[in-house]
Amino acid sequence: MKDQDKTKEQLIHELENLRQRVVKHEAALKAEKRAMEGLRKSEKRYHTVYTIAPLAFVTWDLECRVTGWNDQAKNLFGWSQEEVLGRSFFDFLIPDSARIMVDQVVKQLLTGKLPSYGVNQNLTKSGEKVLCEWNNAMLYGSDGNVAEVISLALDITEKKRIEDVLRRTNAELEQEVAEHKQTEEELRMALKEIEKLKEQLQADYTYLREEIKLEHNFNEIIGESNALKYVLFKIEQIAHIDTTVLVLGETGTGKELVARAIHNMSPRKNRPLVKVDCATLPSNLIESELFGHEKGSFTGSQERTIGRFELADGSTIFLDEIGELPLELQSKLLRVIQDGEFERIGSSTPIKVDVRIIAATNRNLENEIRKGNFRQDLWYRLNVFPITVPPLRQRAEDMPLLVNAFVNKFSKKVGKAIEKVTQENMEILKSYTWPGNVRELQNVIERAVINTQGPTLCITDNLEVPLEVEPTTTPRKHLKIVEHDCILTVLEETKWKIEGKDGAAAVLGLNPSTLRSRMRNLGIRRK
Repeated sequence: MKDQDKTKEQLIHELENLRQRVVKHEAALKAEKRAMEGLRKSEKRYHTVYTIAPLAFVTWDLECRVTGWNDQAKNLFGWSQEEVLGRSFFDFLIPDSARIMVDQVVKQLLTGKLPSYGVNQNLTKSGEKVLCEWNNAMLYGSDGNVAEVISLALDITEKKRIEDVLRRTNAELEQEVAEHKQTEEELRMALKEIEKLKEQLQADYTYLREEIKLEHNFNEIIGESNALKYVLFKIEQIAHIDTTVLVLGETGTGKELVARAIHNMSPRKNRPLVKVDCATLPSNLIESELFGHEKGSFTGSQERTIGRFELADGSTIFLDEIGELPLELQSKLLRVIQDGEFERIGSSTPIKVDVRIIAATNRNLENEIRKGNFRQDLWYRLNVFPITVPPLRQRAEDMPLLVNAFVNKFSKKVGKAIEKVTQENMEILKSYTWPGNVRELQNVIERAVINTQGPTLCITDNLEVPLEVEPTTTPRKHLKIVEHDCILTVLEETKWKIEGKDGAAAVLGLNPSTLRSRMRNLGIRRK
């Protein structure tokens, strides 16, 4: 009985174990069924994506043989799945020119040495080339090695074309912007130049308006004497060359007219001649007059003022009575001549100018150098091309022309009709030595015209012959003889040496060119 009970218990236990195993098996089957159902759903989703995705799906094995090819791949490249499955994509998809490069990319891709992204040019069935963007993913086998590669291709040909168009457009726009900026800069510089020219024209207008108020000695150089013809010849020689000119001569000989003639025959004639009288300007104002000053640079300077040198930029400046220029300003003038630049008073910024300089003086600058009143280096810079204007006493043959010109000028001015100058009066005018030269003659004629009541000029001035000259019936001849003998004596004493410290010109106090001119006029020649 006990054995039967024991057997019964064993059977119950075995049945329980069997039931538990069945329950576990059923649970495992249910889990496997769920997994299979999930796998089928995943396969279905993958197949849906593979079929309808807007990307070309291409799968290939380690031999580069195509194992998968979706409809988008067919639409993109033109081959059907049946035409490409099992074929190496090198046979139909890769251009000959890119085979080596793609082969290297594939090898490096399979070994994990390259990222899974790249851009390649591919062939379509019709032979056209399309640019594709490829994204690759490796599929691994159970051994952990790469079994297949799935590649997704996107046609970026149109995108690349648009990018190239945009790039070219951007480059063109950048070029246009650069050209626009350059044009703006050129316009800005042009406006700046226009503004500068406007200021220059305004300055020229102001200066010319002031110049009109001044009365020049006469409008042109009058005379036909050999001495004057030589001066005109020298003017023609130098007018077209931007050389500094030093005009020498006594007071009233017409040095300013020579300067104006040089300027009017030069390439700078379209700009006004700027004149500075160094003798009439106060020493404390001449620097400002010549070089200008900034606002507030000294007491009373309420605004910036342009100096005469800046006003004469591109033109000619005439420095009359240069021998009167203060010694402290001579170094600044020397710098302008040497370097073409200066600074305004109150400024440290150099100003570059293109100015031709014509200077004039009635002084003997060599004597002034010896006295310490004039810089020797400045004299060398100024004395590049000296022109000596002869005094009126050496131009006796020009007297009738000058007298008639002045008579006509002042007759019109005062409203008289003076038609005649007597021979006696003409001889008186010729015999006088004229220490004031042409300016003195002009004044004498103007007074005579004012005092004349009839058609014949009446000279009221007492034009006496100098005391050292005895009156004779031929005073002009006597004066020439005296001058002839004096020059000849000095020439013989200096052994006919004209220039230099011990030359005849220095002994007589004349410029060498003046002495040579007088020698020609008096017929003095070395035998």
